[in-house]
Amino acid sequence: MLNSVITFTPQQLEKINDLRNLVEDSLNLSVGTDDIFLAKFLSFKNWHLERAYVAIHNYYDFKAENPDWMAHHHPAYFREQFLDVAARFVMPQPDKEGRPILIIKLVDVFEKYPNYLLDSAEMEDLIFESLLLLPQTQENGLTVIFDMTGFNLNFLPYVAPRITRMIHQKDKILPFKKRYVHFILGGAFISAITTLLMPLMHKEFKENTFNHDGKNFDKLRNMIGYANLPADYGGPETNKLKVNLLWNHIEKHSTYLYNLQQYHKRKRH
Repeated sequence: MLNSVITFTPQQLEKINDLRNLVEDSLNLSVGTDDIFLAKFLSFKNWHLERAYVAIHNYYDFKAENPDWMAHHHPAYFREQFLDVAARFVMPQPDKEGRPILIIKLVDVFEKYPNYLLDSAEMEDLIFESLLLLPQTQENGLTVIFDMTGFNLNFLPYVAPRITRMIHQKDKILPFKKRYVHFILGGAFISAITTLLMPLMHKEFKENTFNHDGKNFDKLRNMIGYANLPADYGGPETNKLKVNLLWNHIEKHSTYLYNLQQYHKRKRH
């Protein structure tokens, strides 16, 4: 799956070229114009040209206002931490709807990595951009299993209202056609917190978010498909999580991912 190449129909290529012309004519945007970059925004907006163009502006407006919450280090900067913590994985095959499956675990490593909160935001930005290079993600969206069973008091900054609102602002500008998030909850404390935070989430996020108790995975099997679920979450015993699979994908595209970080909106004088 991770070596797939995106191909476009003649109609899609025409839309991509139209968006390229708009971007190149813009006085504000300083971004790339390769097919895959433009297609992710078109796919995000169901191939509606004007909406995709606005989405690019919204994305880089957010980046300008929240630079610390977007990737701004070369992927190699995170290699040791990524492999050491081993909290982010991708399955080799998509779910039953054709969406890649990303797994993120909450792991308390703040003592070893004091900047882990912002590091996590950067690493997840690199992950999202790397997965948007896959045809399955652009065409079908992404499935995320977010394992919160490791939640403790050190993660409370994650759920502060100001941070939560900012994270969900970012969620709205990330160019995924669809993103389905399955929270694996571990106990009454984190269940109560997620209930309190729900009002801060935007409508589409709430509609595409599902909670699981961490003990019974029948609902997860039904929604994602048993065959491609990790063993940790009710899939076959042979489906072991392998951190190198995702890291190798990021590393393979590291130059492209680093170049993306240089894209921005020019300041008006």
